[in-house]
Order: sequence, then C-alpha cells, then structure tokens
Amino acid sequence: MTLFAYRRGSTPLHRLNASLKILFLITLCIVTFAGGMYDTLDSVLKSSIIIRTLLCLAVTIVLFATSGRSRTSFKPVKFVLIIGALMILFRVFNQSLPDALAAGLLYTIRFLITAIAAQIVFETTSPLEIKESFEAGQEKISKMLPFIKKLNPALALALAINFIPQVFATWNQVHTAAQARTLNKKGLLRTIPIVYCEIQAFFSCLLYQAEIKRKALLNRSSSN
Repeated sequence: MTLFAYRRGSTPLHRLNASLKILFLITLCIVTFAGGMYDTLDSVLKSSIIIRTLLCLAVTIVLFATSGRSRTSFKPVKFVLIIGALMILFRVFNQSLPDALAAGLLYTIRFLITAIAAQIVFETTSPLEIKESFEAGQEKISKMLPFIKKLNPALALALAINFIPQVFATWNQVHTAAQARTLNKKGLLRTIPIVYCEIQAFFSCLLYQAEIKRKALLNRSSSN
C-alpha cells in the first residue's frame, strides 16, 4: 500500500469531477484545522470545536463509504497515530497531563480526518485527472490574468502532487529490494548499516526521479 497512490475503480467517487474533489479536500482541511492549535483541556472541550470535528469526521466516513475502498485504505495513514503519540509525549514536558492529552488527541483526530480524506481522494483520482483539473482552473484564471498561462503553474502543481505517491512507492521498492538481498538476521549492529544504505539508495532514486521531472517541466515550459 502506497500513500496517496491511485487505485482503479468505477465507484461514484471515481466518477466525480477531479476539480470538485480537490476543492472539497482543501475546504475540509481548512474547516478541520480552523482556529489553529488548542493547548488546554478547556479550549478543546468547547462545544463548537467538538461539533465541527465530529461533522468533519462524519464527512470523511461518508467519503470512505462512497469510495468503495476496504479497511486497507487506513493502513498507509497509520503514521498519523505515531506522530500524535509523539506530540502528546513532547507536550507532557511543557504542560499538565490533562492539557497535553486533550491537545494531542485533538490534533491526532484532526490530522487523521484530513489524512484519510486525502488518501481516499487521491486513491480515486488519477494523475491525469489531477493534471487536467489544474489546467482547467488555469485556463479560467488566464482569461483574467493572461500571464498565468505563460507561467504554467498547473503543470508544476500537478507534478508536485503526483510526485508524493512516487516518494512512498520508491521507499517501498528500496526497502523490499534490501530485504531480498540481505540475510534474515536481527540485531542493532546489523540493522543500522542496512538502514543507512537504504536511505542512501532512497534519496539517490528520488533525486534521479526529481531531475527527470525537472527536465520535463523545463521542456514543457520552453515549448509553450
């Protein structure tokens, strides 16, 4: 499972216009995190925050139900729980335990809502659809601001967004290749050099792929 990777399908969410899905995701993220961070138990327990968070959670559940995905879609976003646990741990050193737990749990729930929504949106929206949606928006804006078409930000945005799943896919490939080529021996002294080599290979592959995308972007920009 790769984070934000496209999955073929014919669900209602797959057939929905890509621009609407991206606008919906942006709106959901803004509404979910509206008001910034809340640092105390009293601020977290305000009815407006609880109601808004529950509504955003309900929207994400509906989104999941219409996407036709199984529970495996949650697997790539499990990192959110680790980040949430670390945030609570770090807050404990600066705040009281109730405040740290409340603020950390709220952040984790909000982050989880947006991460799952993003996972579902990008699972049901192909890279080509993302590119075409940005180009359609750029075409409308360029009618009022002609210089936008020359800058061609739609291509850069599409390449940047579609590069995200490639990052996670590359790490999966590097890690799988390393496991296939090393003996199944456990131990910290053996694990550290393997992980170090994996990280080196990972960044090397990413730099190579980024350079290819950079050249493609330059070629496309010069042709326009």
